[in-house]
Amino acid sequence: MAEKGFLLVADITGYTMFLTSSELEHAQGVLDALFKSILAEIQAPVVLSNFQGDAALAYLPDSKVPQPQFPLDAIERIYCSFANTLAAMQLNTTCTCNACRNMDKLDLKFFLHHGAYVMQTLAGRNELQGPEVIRLHRLMKNSVIKATGIRAYALITAQAADAIGLPEFFAKTVRHVEPSDEFGDTACFVYDLAPVFARWRAGRRIVVEKSEPQVFESIECDLPVPPAVAWTYVTDVAKKVRWQQGIDAMSMTGLSAGRVGLGSTQHCAHGKGSFVHDIVDWRPFDYVTYHIHTPFGTVVRETAEFTALDDGGTHLSIRCAPPESANTLKQAMARMTMPLVKGKLERDRRASREVLMRVVAEDVAAQPPG
Repeated sequence: MAEKGFLLVADITGYTMFLTSSELEHAQGVLDALFKSILAEIQAPVVLSNFQGDAALAYLPDSKVPQPQFPLDAIERIYCSFANTLAAMQLNTTCTCNACRNMDKLDLKFFLHHGAYVMQTLAGRNELQGPEVIRLHRLMKNSVIKATGIRAYALITAQAADAIGLPEFFAKTVRHVEPSDEFGDTACFVYDLAPVFARWRAGRRIVVEKSEPQVFESIECDLPVPPAVAWTYVTDVAKKVRWQQGIDAMSMTGLSAGRVGLGSTQHCAHGKGSFVHDIVDWRPFDYVTYHIHTPFGTVVRETAEFTALDDGGTHLSIRCAPPESANTLKQAMARMTMPLVKGKLERDRRASREVLMRVVAEDVAAQPPG
């Protein structure tokens, strides 16, 4: 039976030249570490189909897409894992063999398409089949690097871009057309991933550690969905408003080309008042940290952390530090007044946890099987 969804290939650039110009034993060790860095980040709801030499083929059914920007977040996460692994090997090696010297020739590129496909069982393995799968593979032999000079890229077809939405984001990418004798011209968007890794590497980590003093009892719960899906219940306002207690409405501003991320702000309305949550650290699908604006110009630092469980679910931990400010007097005043509202906020947080667990369970029960 045919399904529709996203088709994704992660392909190592420079693979063949690296193997043929390097000592096989050392080269294999380098490539093994890089493949593991890719495989570790192809997680539910993305499904790995197979490895094909220097590339990994995966898919994501439309029925499993957690939020519109998810395919982009997933690509960025895989690339940062790969690039970080490669950078660490280059930094830590003292070996002078060809394999270690040639590591800087390696990189990673992605091909994202959207269309129909079928699953066919061949020799006991499930394989993706269909014309759109063939089109995706044809796109791997392209002129992107020659035309744009971009080595680490995501080539996203117009069909995939339409399925994602986010026209503001794609307006900032490089338009590219790839010809084919079989499929004609395929309109695409080329997205440079090197700046994504540079920002990821330079980003300052802001978290509320479990060992820190906390102003509220932490929210701790297990959810029957993978981290990438649990993530959306905290970061997607349309989902968060379903379980967050004490809130009448919720909206998001400060989007980056239509995407939620570092620098975006959640506005939570309750009656005539509102809470403002600035995103100050954004690490899909590990954790997100907010600065919640509190009286006297202080902020409460809140981290939502997502940990994968062995059963495929997620442990969610939401922790809040006491009010903070560079002005010690304002900080002291905010902390002194916190007990006046702490009781109600604690009750709302406990109620929110129970509603969240119920909402996620109901959503899982409503999903089609498979």
